[in-house]
Amino acid sequence: MHTVQTDLGDGQLLTLTGRLDAEAAPELEQRCARLIGSQTGTLIVNVGRLDYLSSAGLRALLSTGKSLQRQNRKLVLVATAGPVRQIIELAGFDKIFPLYVTVDEAVKETGGRSQVLHTKEWGADVLNVSGRVDAERAPDLEEAGRRILEKDYSKLIINLSAVQYLSSAGLCALLNLAKLAKTRQSRLILCGPTPAVRQILKLSGFDKILPISEELSEALAD
Repeated sequence: MHTVQTDLGDGQLLTLTGRLDAEAAPELEQRCARLIGSQTGTLIVNVGRLDYLSSAGLRALLSTGKSLQRQNRKLVLVATAGPVRQIIELAGFDKIFPLYVTVDEAVKETGGRSQVLHTKEWGADVLNVSGRVDAERAPDLEEAGRRILEKDYSKLIINLSAVQYLSSAGLCALLNLAKLAKTRQSRLILCGPTPAVRQILKLSGFDKILPISEELSEALAD
């Protein structure tokens, strides 16, 4: 089984692929225990990409969910239609834990901050930003960027492909991160802006300050 962890700000997302069987279940349970110990608020586990989910895997999910509930926190499951979702429903887990079809739906409905998601890809830190980067949301973006750039040398890519609106506060956040990246001798790359957002960046002179890639794959290869 392979696990990808994504920081949601006030929660964590685990995306599982492969087989969650008797061999993989203890590993998942230990990983979840570490997240619970780190005071994770909501834990979203995407099991929809699994090829196989055994009774041992179900027990690991149940144990994790009960541990979170004892601390007034919650486990949320994600599974698209298919064999794994059928197993989840036959086991009655949809009556115990929230169950959603997509990660976006789970994040939105459980109150997670979906605007800024941190992932690691090909050795680079990627912030996937969505929605409106306005005065209310800009501090979330800047805070997430600062947490990454304050480490030793890093390559930070800010993926703007799902951003619908970029305000002056959002531009200020990007400018502050650009200054911090320069101070820390790190790299900051913007990628995937829509034509409207690209126009805002161009009019504000950001194309002279930061590299702007058309696609995430291009930014990763840079």
